[in-house]
Amino acid sequence: MDILIVIFIISFLVLIHEMGHYLVAILTGTDVDEFGLGYPPKLLNLFSFKGTNFTLNAIPFGGFVRLKGEFISGESVLEDEGAFYNKSALKRMAVTLAGVTINIVFAIFAFSIVYSFMGIPVSLNNQARIGAIAPGSPAAEVNLPLDVNIIEIKTETNIYSINTFSDVQQAIGENKGKNLEILVSGQCEGLNCEDTTSTYYVYARTDEQTPEGEGSIGVGFLESTFQFYPWYEMPFRGTWFGMQQAVGLGWMILEALIEMFVGLFTRGVLPQDVAGPVGIIHETQKGNVISDSFLANLGFAGMLSLNLAIMNLLPIPALDGGRAIFILLEKIIGKKTVEKIENYANIGGFALLILLIVAITIRDVGNIIKG
Repeated sequence: MDILIVIFIISFLVLIHEMGHYLVAILTGTDVDEFGLGYPPKLLNLFSFKGTNFTLNAIPFGGFVRLKGEFISGESVLEDEGAFYNKSALKRMAVTLAGVTINIVFAIFAFSIVYSFMGIPVSLNNQARIGAIAPGSPAAEVNLPLDVNIIEIKTETNIYSINTFSDVQQAIGENKGKNLEILVSGQCEGLNCEDTTSTYYVYARTDEQTPEGEGSIGVGFLESTFQFYPWYEMPFRGTWFGMQQAVGLGWMILEALIEMFVGLFTRGVLPQDVAGPVGIIHETQKGNVISDSFLANLGFAGMLSLNLAIMNLLPIPALDGGRAIFILLEKIIGKKTVEKIENYANIGGFALLILLIVAITIRDVGNIIKG
């Protein structure tokens, strides 16, 4: 089911990308020969709308748009006013970048919905908020609650005032093998906690008594939480934070892609954190990224949409970014000169992308086999 959900999400993102090209093509008077659901070979024609054949294809993944005159093929294209080739540079640029724009807009929309309903993430740098308790640990034995702040730790000789989880680590580290008196706040929501306190007596295990991967008392701390505001503010705050997240995540993705190509061309190696479709599906299964939560899956879709947009913006022939570069070059070296090299560059760029995808997929499969 996880695999089917990931395939559905990626297919949806590809389809809205192509829908962006289609809609702006219609708005600019550019003729569209075909809008394909899935990839060839073609199974059947579904219907025609404004001169566009909508088709169903054999490979049930994504889709494509075929513009009339996208590539020059005879004098008939030069004489056709609706051909993509004959449109102004501004209109061709709009059609070319429409798919990327739709993916970016969807990412912002997805993040905005997620944060509007889940809350705005805020840092807990100045609070020692309990977020997890290990089963069978000293904290579990005394029923130390979750979502409270530790505000004080007492021993027979010292009183530790707690502001951060580092203060907790220091207090416990200095008193292993002793019984601690831990004062906690009332239940917390967002940055605010109930104005009550409770005391728990917890034994701090020594290093020899502590299982691997656990702390001395078996408590894990939250680094951030979700803050809610009045309902009428949440859509605006969610959208603003969603835009910030999209910009920040987009920059991280761009840096990773640049690093990938630099490593590929200078050292002939691919970074270990780069994954193809097979790797994405495997990592989502291993990390339980796909869940029963619609909001969690929507956030994942937003992240993939941003990945798709930035990948397509790279100045590589056959990608939208490469096509945009050729449109700009027309203003410098002339349309006829660009025409002579663009088709060859697109073929080379497409071949490079296929080789890259194959190489990444082979490595992804190898990593899965190795475990």
